[in-house]
Amino acid sequence: MARRKKSSPLESLTILLVIFVQTIIIVLVRLIIFSYDVVTFHTSSYKEKSGNSFFKTYFNKGNYGEFHLYRKLIRLFGKPSVLTNIYLDNKNTETTEVDILAITKNGIYVFEMKNYAGYIYGSENDQYWTQVFHKRSKFQFYNPLKQNYAHTKAIENYLELNKGLVIPIVVFSNRSKLNKINININQHVFQYKNTIKFIKKFEKTAVNLISPDDKEEYLVKLIEKCNMSAEVKAKHIENIKEFVESQLSSSK
Repeated sequence: MARRKKSSPLESLTILLVIFVQTIIIVLVRLIIFSYDVVTFHTSSYKEKSGNSFFKTYFNKGNYGEFHLYRKLIRLFGKPSVLTNIYLDNKNTETTEVDILAITKNGIYVFEMKNYAGYIYGSENDQYWTQVFHKRSKFQFYNPLKQNYAHTKAIENYLELNKGLVIPIVVFSNRSKLNKINININQHVFQYKNTIKFIKKFEKTAVNLISPDDKEEYLVKLIEKCNMSAEVKAKHIENIKEFVESQLSSSK
């Protein structure tokens, strides 16, 4: 068996130098991203609208996904046109929480943000969808289409809208794989990057459906339902847990 050639001191030093430089680059990139998150968090009005602190946003996967989407939407539509964490009356639970909403002259976009990675399985009629990393790592979650349908109906009822003004969109992270879901072509379920493409295309082709006066009226009414008290939020979470438990019990 041939003996392994021993690396020279110069070769070893070169390898260590390359590893060191790569590590420095990674740290610098992450520091730049972190700094950008800090600055945009404090200048985007997300804290005031959501009630979430920076660290509650940054270290919570769901909140961070919402902030990431919110940040892009305010670039498209402006800060006043985008709202977060809206609590409205609901049929199955006492309240329903709309993650993010944007009002334009062409309609009201209602977003359900799922900052999930992995393969996503499900159909529009399934009660639950499944997130899969590998055979031994699976996680079920309530059908986001049904979830966002409840949001759509709540908004239509609260604002007394005609059908067709609300555009529901379910958004998954770019780390997700959505080719395993089975949905109607009219259902909007996208990765984050494709969500932005869809909105830009829709805004170019849609007709003006909402007047400036109506838009202002809707925003004023919806702002009243944003950033609710801790008691309302806790009650909402409790209602969701009770609803999920009742659904699981009925399916047995």
